[in-house]
Amino acid sequence: MYSFNYFFYRYRFLLLYAVFGIISLFTELLVARAFISFNFPSYLSILFSFVVGLLTAFGLNIRFNFHIAQPKRQRALLYFTIISSISFLVQYFFRQKLTSFGLPMELSRFLIAGLFFIISYLLHRKFSFKEFKKVGVAIYADGVEDIKLIYDRISNISDFIHIDIVDKSFNPTCKDVKAYRAEVVRAYWQKKKIEVHIMSKTPSIWLQDLLPYVDIIYIHAEIDEDIQAVFKTIENAGVKAGIAVGLNEKLSSIFPYLDQIKYVLLLAIPKPGFSGQKFDMEILPWIEELNQHKNRQNFEICLDGGVNQTTVKYLNVESVVSGSFILSAPNPIKNIMLLQTSGEYEKY
Repeated sequence: MYSFNYFFYRYRFLLLYAVFGIISLFTELLVARAFISFNFPSYLSILFSFVVGLLTAFGLNIRFNFHIAQPKRQRALLYFTIISSISFLVQYFFRQKLTSFGLPMELSRFLIAGLFFIISYLLHRKFSFKEFKKVGVAIYADGVEDIKLIYDRISNISDFIHIDIVDKSFNPTCKDVKAYRAEVVRAYWQKKKIEVHIMSKTPSIWLQDLLPYVDIIYIHAEIDEDIQAVFKTIENAGVKAGIAVGLNEKLSSIFPYLDQIKYVLLLAIPKPGFSGQKFDMEILPWIEELNQHKNRQNFEICLDGGVNQTTVKYLNVESVVSGSFILSAPNPIKNIMLLQTSGEYEKY
C-alpha cells in the first residue's frame, strides 16, 4: 500500500492534471451541447464552452494540485489562458480535419486533446504552475547535525535545503558557527537549491564560506552593517539576496527593500535560533499584509518556524521550511510529502 501511495505522490502533479483535464473536457462538451440545444451560433457555443472548461481545469489545479499562493494566481491564470488558447486553436485546426472524415465532435476533441496533453502539461508546469508551494528542510550549521544521516533519511525528496546560521550576536547561548559546512551540504545535494538564513548582526563575516555553494542568502534588516553593501557583495557573487524578519522585529523594517529584493523570509517563532518552537499565529496577519503589498507579484515569501501538517494549511506563501517536524519524525519523507501537499498526502 505504501509503495502505491508513494507512486501516486511522486506523479501526483501529472495524474491529477490528467484527471482534471478529463473533467474539464467533459464539462466543456456538456456546456457546448447545452448552448447548441438552445440554437446558439456554433462559434459562440465553442467559445463559451472552452472558457468554462478552461476555468474548471484551472480552478481544480490551483485548489487541489499545485496550491499556488493567492497573489500569484492572477499571473498563473494569464499564462494558463495563453497556453490553453494556443493549444485549443491548434487542436481546433486538426479537429476540423478529423470531423471532415465523419468523426463526432466529442470524439475528435478527446483524441486531439490526448495528443497535445504532454506538451500542454510541460508548458503549464514551466509557466502557469511554476510557483506551487515548495518545502525545504532546515539544517543548522553548528557542527552538531549529521549531514550525511540527514541525506540518507530524506534523499532528494524536499524541494530545497535551508541552512540556518546563528551567531552569538543573535543568540548568546548558541554553539559555534561552522559556515564552511555549506560546502558539505552542496556535496550531498549537488543539484538542489540551497538557501541560507544568516541570523547575525554582522552577516558579512560568514559570506566567504557560503557564497561558492549556495543560491540564496537571507539577512535581516536590523544589522550593524551597511545592508546595501552586504546585498551587493552577495549579488556580485552570483547569489540572490533575500530579506528576513522575525516576530521579535518590526515587519515594516523590510518594506524599504521590497522593490529590490525578490525573496522574503518570515520567522513564525518568537526566538530565532531555537529549534522545535511552536508556530505563532501572530505571523498570519503579517502574511496577509505582505500579500496585499503593491510589489507582491515581484517577490516570493518563504515561512520558517513551527511548520507542520496542520499549520501549513494556513500559509498563503510560495515556500515553507521545516526542521524538527521532518527530521525528528520516524518517517521524514512522509512528513515532507505532507507539507508539499498542504497536509493532503495522508488522503492518498
